[in-house]
Amino acid sequence: MPLVSQRYPFVCDYLAALNGVIARALEQYSKVFAFRCDLRIPEWIDAKPDDFKNEVMSRFIESLKAKIKHNRQVISKEGGYAHDSKVRYFWVREVGDRGRVHFHVVILLNGHAFNWLGTYGSPSDNMANRVCEAWSSALRLPIEEGRPSVHFPESPSYMLYRGDSQSVDAFFQRASYLCKVTTKQHGFGHHGYGNSRG
Repeated sequence: MPLVSQRYPFVCDYLAALNGVIARALEQYSKVFAFRCDLRIPEWIDAKPDDFKNEVMSRFIESLKAKIKHNRQVISKEGGYAHDSKVRYFWVREVGDRGRVHFHVVILLNGHAFNWLGTYGSPSDNMANRVCEAWSSALRLPIEEGRPSVHFPESPSYMLYRGDSQSVDAFFQRASYLCKVTTKQHGFGHHGYGNSRG
């Protein structure tokens, strides 16, 4: 599989886990909507690596799952056909130059149910806003305080198609950035990454 840059050393276990998440998504869905985001911690919250726990990521994932499930239920109640979607994910914990923890995340969804992030900060119920709301909930902050801590990089979303290696390779190459050795932290009893199992 192509990697984002041959200049980086990579963690092979991370690459394998990422590849597994993508493969399981494409086994279930012929079309997969995938996107990247970065989750940071507001400056006034202590995010020192020896103290800041990964439980915040568990809360984020559970909140996002609940919001996506609610969206599917609302569409069904309104009389439309709502494709279900399992939420698959891969995240890494990193420590920046200033010694603060942050997370890079990849989310994979049923491409027949979702196909775009939406306009960041718009009043509509879109995926970008769900991510911001879920991260705010994970940090136990109001949305207006948590939203600025979510960053979507340039061209964050991809559509992957089963049997189309070009679409899969393009996303894997972009997402492989998460698997670089640089800025990873070891020795504090925290997992360096997490991913969906099923």
